[in-house]
Amino acid sequence: MSIATEIVTLKTILGVTKDRFIGIVDGVEKNFHSKLPGFIDTELLYDDKADEWIMVQHWDSLDSMRSASPKMFNNPDTELFVQSLDPKSVKKLMLLQLGVWSKETL
Repeated sequence: MSIATEIVTLKTILGVTKDRFIGIVDGVEKNFHSKLPGFIDTELLYDDKADEWIMVQHWDSLDSMRSASPKMFNNPDTELFVQSLDPKSVKKLMLLQLGVWSKETL
């Protein structure tokens, strides 16, 4: 099965601490993404050197992933998340998985 992966890099606005942002993302995942068709999971990473967050999401298809993005900006469950972002810093990649290698299958 081929899945779709979205990789988003972003920075938060001044005053949003790491702990606060992790809590905000937790709410978005529980109250928004997890309820969307095709959502699989989200990873949240932080790059200290770049002072930048990286979100990696997996979806069951490119269509599911693409239909979720516009909904982020019209939902009360994502409002705090959207407000905490530096909009100029947000960059997205949407990719289709072409191969998987894991210890269990090699």
